[in-house]
Amino acid sequence: MLGEPEATAEFVETWEAMGDNKPILVYSTGRLDGDAKRMIRLHDMPEPDFYTTGVGTMIFDTKSRKLLTEFADSLNAGWDLARVREVMSCIAGIDPQPDEQQHAWKSSWFWHDKSDEEIESVRQMLSESGLSAQVIYSTAQDLDVLPLAANKGNALTWLAKHLGVGLDEVVVAGDSGNDSSMFLLEGVRGIAPSNASPELLREIQAAETYVAGKTCAFGVVEGLRNYGVFE
Repeated sequence: MLGEPEATAEFVETWEAMGDNKPILVYSTGRLDGDAKRMIRLHDMPEPDFYTTGVGTMIFDTKSRKLLTEFADSLNAGWDLARVREVMSCIAGIDPQPDEQQHAWKSSWFWHDKSDEEIESVRQMLSESGLSAQVIYSTAQDLDVLPLAANKGNALTWLAKHLGVGLDEVVVAGDSGNDSSMFLLEGVRGIAPSNASPELLREIQAAETYVAGKTCAFGVVEGLRNYGVFE
């Protein structure tokens, strides 16, 4: 959404032209709440109804200005952040991401240009340590360790149920590997801009996805027109 200023501006203009007929808007991001809100203000993006932040570990209700703690509480089963950090710090060549990228349900690391086999070895290490955790790798460097129930797809499923919205009424857009769990939900329609990462395109081959001819927010607008959200 933010990769090309002209593309972002086109999304904003098209969105605002819908007037009172706008659907629910959710920004789903790996950023944490404060960083996500700052970026939205900086780029004059429309304020969403909800933020799903920290790679699907927190949901923030913009109207009530509250974290939906019922969702956060659902992530605790089998999760031990201190133990996760202990296991991860033993891996050669891995570095922790800055503190602003970390929180109680997200342990984030830099690990550059790793293969599927190497990522799988991390999952095995965590499992053998008795941890119920999942590993998400994106942009060939960002490795997130999250509770087993935490990802963008599960957060979207929980929020849709919370709002009484069917997944067949949902359109998602994304360009990196950590977006794949949203695309793979049954009934959801997806939009992948032309700059989507190979890892995302590989993982969503079986999903209902519109692969746009344009990049960034231009591609999102193109996809929303394809699905009839925008005229």
